[in-house]
Amino acid sequence: MLLELGNKPKRQMISLTPLIDVVFILLLFFMLSSSFIKWQQIALSSPSEAEQPSETALLRVLNLESNQGKVRFETRELNMYDQSELTRFINEDTAANYVLTVSDGVNVQAMVTLLDKLKQAGAKKVALSGVLP
Repeated sequence: MLLELGNKPKRQMISLTPLIDVVFILLLFFMLSSSFIKWQQIALSSPSEAEQPSETALLRVLNLESNQGKVRFETRELNMYDQSELTRFINEDTAANYVLTVSDGVNVQAMVTLLDKLKQAGAKKVALSGVLP
């Protein structure tokens, strides 16, 4: 006795239209959720490339204490977002070497912003140091 199973079902073609829709929705999502920040390069020299500080140059150690721009130099407190204040501070001794230390919890963006602000204020030699406890 023979069993008739009928014809094999034909494979249906997969429609690409929903796939294209999903790809465009993902593309739109990622385009709208990304941020368009202007990226800049900062020139940093390693200690082996850095020049030796001259004997007459003053060494000023600045401590970035918070992400809001609070900078301390000895007993003096500066705001890194006040460009005129930073320019006056730099103009007190234009030949000084500046060392930037960062307190714990300060993010990299705040540190890079301070480096950029110091360069804009006229600081010629700026170096990075470690994290303060």
